[in-house]
This record gives sequence, C-alpha cells and structure tokens, in this order.
Amino acid sequence: MLLLYNILSTIALFFYLPLLFLKKGPEDKSSFIRERLGISTYTHTDIWIHAVSVGETIACLPFLKKLKKDFPGRKITFSTTTYTGQKIVREKFPEADRIMYIPWDSGMCISRAIRSIRPKLFITIETEIWPLMISRMKRSGTKIILLNGRISPRSFKGYKRASFFMKKVLFGMDHLLMQSKGDAERILSIGADPTKVRVMGNFKFDLHFGGRASAEWINDIAGRILIAGSTHKGEDEIILDAFIRLLDAFPDLKLVIAPRHPERFNDVEALINARGLSYIRRSDINPSSRNRLFSVILLDTVGELPIAFSRSAVTFIGGSLLPFGGHNILEPAYWSNPIIFGTHMENFPIHREFLDSSAAILVMNSSDIVKNVTELLNAPERAKAMGSRAKAIVDENTGAVDKAIELVRRYLGAA
Repeated sequence: MLLLYNILSTIALFFYLPLLFLKKGPEDKSSFIRERLGISTYTHTDIWIHAVSVGETIACLPFLKKLKKDFPGRKITFSTTTYTGQKIVREKFPEADRIMYIPWDSGMCISRAIRSIRPKLFITIETEIWPLMISRMKRSGTKIILLNGRISPRSFKGYKRASFFMKKVLFGMDHLLMQSKGDAERILSIGADPTKVRVMGNFKFDLHFGGRASAEWINDIAGRILIAGSTHKGEDEIILDAFIRLLDAFPDLKLVIAPRHPERFNDVEALINARGLSYIRRSDINPSSRNRLFSVILLDTVGELPIAFSRSAVTFIGGSLLPFGGHNILEPAYWSNPIIFGTHMENFPIHREFLDSSAAILVMNSSDIVKNVTELLNAPERAKAMGSRAKAIVDENTGAVDKAIELVRRYLGAA
C-alpha cells in the first residue's frame, strides 16, 4: 500500500511543481524549492520537529523553549510547510540549529533528507501524519512521536475511510499524546495502538506572552478595544458593519481586525475604506502616527495577535460565523478576555466548556454582535467575571508541556 501511496504522491508532486515555482511568499525562493524537493544540504541532528503552519508553530513555542532549556546540548531541526509558519519560528525560536521546509512526502524527496539528518527523535505536531516519512524514519531507527495530537470530527471521517492504511502508519509511531479524550478515542478508532496513546492536554493552554510592555503599539491606543481575530472572507463585512453601529453608542471604541491570511490584508483594507472608517495599518504605526485619529487598526503583521489580546475589552473569534471551524479561543482566554464566537467552532471542541461555564457568548449575526458587545461594554463587572471564568479554564488545563518534555526525556535520556 505504501508503494501505491509513493507512486500517487510522486505523480501529485509533478502537478504541484508549477505552483512550487510560482508560489508567493518565501523570501529565499531557491532554499524553499530545494528543501521542498529534498535536494538541500542537510546535516545530522538529534531532534527533528515538524509543524505545518502558524497556529501549530505558535502553539508549540512553550514546548520548544523548555526543550532547548532542558536539552541545551541537543541539536534541533524545525520544519514547517508554509512560509508564514517559517516566519514565526525564525522570529520566535531562533535557537533552533536548523529551520527549513519539510520535503514533499515521496521517496524521491524525503530519502536523502532522512539519511542526512538522521534524527534520534522525530516529533510531529497536531495532525501532521505523513505516511512515507514515518515509514522511512522508522526503518532508519528514528523514534517517532505525535505531540499535541488532534483529530477533528471533520478530518476523522477521511481518516476513518482510510483506516486500513492509516492503521499501519500509526503503528509505526512510538507514542501519540493527544489533546483530549475525544481526540484519543478518534485516533484509536482509526487504528492506533492503545498502549501508545495518552491524553496530554493542549500546548495552547501553556502559552505565556510576557508583560504588556512588549506590545507598545497596542498599549498606546486610547479607548476600549474590540478585537476580531483571525477573520475569514465574508466575516470582515459582518464585523465592520457591527462596529459602525457600535460607534454610535461608544465613539471611543477601537476595532483591531486581524485577517487570518496575509494575502487578504489589502482586501480587508478595501472593505474598511468602502465604509468610510478612519483606519491605520499596524505596519504603519510609529511614534509620529500615534496621535493620529483612527477607529480601526488593520493588523497586517504575523504573530502579534496573541499579545494584542492583552488590551481587548471584548474579543470575537474569527472563522466561526461561517463554516471555517473557528480559531484559537485559548489565547484571548489567557488574557481574561470576554469572548464571543459564532456557531462554527468545530476545530476547538473546548468551546463548549466555555459556553457551559458562561465564559463565552454564542452569536449568530451582526445584530447579535452589536447586542452582546453593547451589554458587555455597559456592564464591566459582568465582562470582568466572564473573562475570569475564561482564564480559569486555561489555568485548570495547563501542564501539557511538562508531559511532553518527560516523554522526550524517556527517549533521549539525560540532556
């Protein structure tokens, strides 16, 4: 079955090649192409960690920092699939000995990388399960673990249909630490070995962002702030229209809107312009612009949203009004934000605990947003209590990083 997968993956690579060369984003295009094709120059490392993109990379930062602290003598290679993920890890974890793009999962791309890097331990984050890579790693003697594992109900259906194949892949992994009981049950149903599966909690509960002084631009904004984080196409209009209505009652209110995908920054700017709102792009904020009057801040940078939550009066979770699965509820909860989101939060099942604990509010449309934000801004004690309950959920679920470090120690021994 792996032979057929390798053939199909290699065929898919040839269709992907034009996109590989035309893909926008990577500053060093030649390195990007060489690494995706597995023809770069590689050196031996002790630990190879892979996270697909921004969310997974940010989530595992506390683990990465502690890993480097506890194992200072171990060489670490970190790979991503996307340019934005690469950018985050270069900024936030420069301690890595090598940061690269993961090779395409076909024999012609991964074999040379695996032979050269020869990691003692390969760690894959969340749902990054590449069959051929896992098989070749196992054959070379590398220990393989999945950390912060997550199998969403949506992806579970696809995995389940291929469980006859995935069972063999999963059996090649040495340990699978899943975020929740539901994630553990789903990966067991797909075919994982019960003796290798444990519930670890979620790295995202262990996030720490430091003091507010590390985000001067957000601290310098006067008035209360409504943050719309990780918005998708179709949501921005809803948020902007709700904000215009809110300005009638709260003229000092500011909106920080953070599109999920960088390629949409200009599109969202056009939507703001079309509504006649005064605005500034985050990248244009500097000492000379701080006294300028504006109602909207377009967050057109990557990686600054988590610290921006430190100033939020109310936070809306993007990707939830329309069927995108929702985004990280834990980062604003860390800052004790009162939180609102739509009905599509499938990617974060823990949202139900927030609703059950009155730590968040479900909204359906623009009118719901106006109504609930108005009530929260007019009742600061209620908003504070809601934020405190959200923070309590985070505090009760910390510890995933320590569990992961102990597992690494089991496989690598002393630092």
